[in-house]
Order: sequence, then structure tokens, then C-alpha cells
Amino acid sequence: MNLDHITRVGLAAAGFPLTAWNFFMNKTRTVPAPGKMVKTKNSTIHVVDSGSGPATIILEAGLSSVSIDWCFVQPEIAKLARVISYDRGGYGWSRTKRQTRTAGDSLEELKELLDLLEVKPPYILVGHSYGGMIMRLFASSFPNETKGLILVDAAHENQYIENASNRNRTKKFNLLAKFGYLTSWMGIPRLMKHRVGRKYLGPEHEKALKYIGYTPEAYQSLYFEFRDTGKSAQQILKSEPLPADLPVTVISACNPSKEWNENQQRMVKLTQHTKQIKVDTGHSVHVEKPSIVIEEIVEMINRTVQLKKVE
Repeated sequence: MNLDHITRVGLAAAGFPLTAWNFFMNKTRTVPAPGKMVKTKNSTIHVVDSGSGPATIILEAGLSSVSIDWCFVQPEIAKLARVISYDRGGYGWSRTKRQTRTAGDSLEELKELLDLLEVKPPYILVGHSYGGMIMRLFASSFPNETKGLILVDAAHENQYIENASNRNRTKKFNLLAKFGYLTSWMGIPRLMKHRVGRKYLGPEHEKALKYIGYTPEAYQSLYFEFRDTGKSAQQILKSEPLPADLPVTVISACNPSKEWNENQQRMVKLTQHTKQIKVDTGHSVHVEKPSIVIEEIVEMINRTVQLKKVE
């Protein structure tokens, strides 16, 4: 039991009336999972499994994000392929006993999930933001199973390498994530209306986002995942290079950060068959202009598994 956990328990006990109120709020506002729950070795994972076809598309959400984030993309792709989106342990409806949240941990759990669901390759991997690092690690670890890789304004390991510059850049967010984790049982983030994840995806998703965004597990996963990004960066650095002939698409959104744009250019060199698409959107391309991501996935499917184009 580490100091953070002891502090969290102590705060929850000291503020028992608030803790009881927050527990009541979470129970009364529970929204059923839209997908199915799958029991793995360390977790119970919520997964949305739709469509069918000779290829499987795996959609990996970014830091603090969940399967619902792909609500505009998954239904369209499910018309011609099998599509898997899921909530990493602690996010959304998923729950986990894991005490670390590295990209390697997520990859291990995803592979177990795919085995339990009997989802066979070939896979086309799609990762947004931090999820792009997980998908890169997947492609590196299982090159024979991976047919294509699409990085949607994906984070580069340089963003998370442990050094003074990155620590200064992320100091404020780290403090906020830790504060949310320590006080989430008491419901302080709920009182401050600082929930985890996407704020709005249309009225049909509003109740679900409000429920999953305020669970103590969501704050824990956000804090742990961000805390472990340095280790995740090292896992990427130590991984095998991607196969030179692997088709990769780097979708880059508008970003004022020179460093972020330089890292996007670095990913263009991942393989000999990497292309870059620059788009006029914010960071969440798949939410702001889902047609861009849909079209690229369809092209990748036709390119790699020889399917007929969607009409």
C-alpha cells in the first residue's frame, strides 16, 4: 500500500459524509454498458464488438478516453469489417486490479481480450493520441498479425520521455490528475464539475459520459496512466522497429506546438510506406471530422485485404 493510496483512504474517511454522498450519486446515476463485459486475468473489460469481415479494425482511444469516443466511426466501418473498441481498465465501464498502466500493460490486456473473443488477425490498428503509442507497440510486437496502422494525431514517445523539459511541461496536468485521484472517493471533482474524458458527444451519450466521467476508477486510471507514461515511452524506444513494408498513415491535426509538429514528422519515417495527412481540425479528428478517419480506414482495408469499396 503506497502513500498515495493511504492518503486517498484517509481523505475518504475524514470526509465520510461527502464520500457517502458521492457513492450514492454514482449508484443512482449508473448507466448500463452499451457493449459486453469480458473477464480477463486482471480485469473486467467493456468491449464494443460489431460488424464482420476478413479484417478486424481495433480502435484505441487516447488518455482518459473510452470506446464511446469512436461512436461516429465504428458504425460506418462495421458495414464492411469487424470492429473492436473497448475501455482500458478503470475507464468507462471497465474495472481492473492492475496497479500499473503502461502501454505494455494495455497491450497485454488487449491481446488477452482478443483471444477470449476469438478475434483473429489480420488487424488494422487505429490509435488516437496516447492510444497511438499502444497501437505502435502492438504492431511492433505482432508484425505478422498487423496489416496496417493509422495514427490519429498520435502522441510520440518524445512527449513522455522523463526529462526536465517534459516534467515542467506536464507538471500542472500531473498535479490535477493526482488531485482528482486522491479526492475522487469524496466526490470533490464532481463538486468542481471536473470529470474525466469527453465532455460532449451528442445528447444520446450525455448520461453515459456523466456517469463514467465521475467514477473513482476513472480518476485512478487517468492518474496511473499519466504517471506511467515515462515507462510507456521507454517501452516504445526499446521495441523492435516496425516492418519496413507496413502501411502507416499519420493523420496530423492543427497544433500550435512546434515540438508536437516535429514529432508528427518523426512518425512519418516509421516505415517506407508511411504517409501523412494534415487536417484542419483540433486534436480529436475522429470526433470533429470523423469522415477523414473513416475514409482512411476504408482505404487501408481495401489496400491491405482487397475488399470491395463501400458504396
